[in-house]
Amino acid sequence: MDTFIHTPLSEAEKRLKRLWIAHPERHLEQVHTEDEVRDILDQVFTGDLSPARKNLSTNIGEHTFIEKDMDCSFVKHMRYTPAFWHRHEFFELLIVINGTCENILPNGSFTMHTGDICIHAPRTSHSVSAFSDDADLMNILIRKSTFERSFLSLMEGDTILSTFFHRVFYEPEEIPYLMIHTNKDEELANLGRAAYLEFCQNKRYKNQMINSLLSAFFITILRHHEKDIEIPNVRMKSADDSIMFILRYMQANYTTITLHSLAHFFNYSDRQMQRIITDATGMSFTENIQQQKMARAAQLLGTTQHSIGEICERIGFDSPNNFRRIFRKHYGLTPSEFRKRNTGP
Repeated sequence: MDTFIHTPLSEAEKRLKRLWIAHPERHLEQVHTEDEVRDILDQVFTGDLSPARKNLSTNIGEHTFIEKDMDCSFVKHMRYTPAFWHRHEFFELLIVINGTCENILPNGSFTMHTGDICIHAPRTSHSVSAFSDDADLMNILIRKSTFERSFLSLMEGDTILSTFFHRVFYEPEEIPYLMIHTNKDEELANLGRAAYLEFCQNKRYKNQMINSLLSAFFITILRHHEKDIEIPNVRMKSADDSIMFILRYMQANYTTITLHSLAHFFNYSDRQMQRIITDATGMSFTENIQQQKMARAAQLLGTTQHSIGEICERIGFDSPNNFRRIFRKHYGLTPSEFRKRNTGP
């Protein structure tokens, strides 16, 4: 990741650094409100830099950074900028290209290292403290609608995983961020660099190319680093455990798995496993499995000619009557009514 992009301090960063050194009593590396550091920002962002001042605000809309005809934007984090609380209406991928930074959230802070990626959901209050010449950080800012297409759509058909990611990205008060430790993955660095270089040029189909590269970026994260995803507020028994492995295992074995067999496989008690799943997805083990079964049943009803009895068996129900009752509870229709409505005459 350290070859993604590297630049020396800009003139604005040099000014910010001088002010930080000149005012140690202000502790500008610690988080403040915007009002508390407004004078510092106003001293730096004058003249030619004054238009950039509007980007340093506490509530940032998509239009501030993302051009009208684009779905995303790349913005280098300005080193030595006073740390202050802010939030925005878009998704933000904070990538540590080199060095370290402190990522500060209302419930605590943590250090990010070279190669780390943190995904902040919209409306997540946070602050970033990067007070070193070596701290190269890149922000990839993505519209909510684009993020849904390029990341969440990858979970299509994987109902349990989709539920988890929706909880992460749309309930920031519960899970305010998603951290991925990539260990300087060169393939990710190449994809990120290609997307950034495309962003810096004015070629035909620029937006489409960047979106394609970011989709590949997300796929590579899932392909290489599922075990490296760190989720706050999901208490695992050891650092070697991964909620993604547990959810994937549930996903793969949803027709036959029980809470007890899942807990035994991962060496947890039933109670511990139930808590882990509920913390991660907001639903119990049974609710997750039923939702996955119903989604698969709906897919089979709409795309195959399998009988309702056969579909019932395929998704792991012993009782057709029980299947019909739960399906109607989920969709407001019986399986027969659902098939008729979704396949036409």
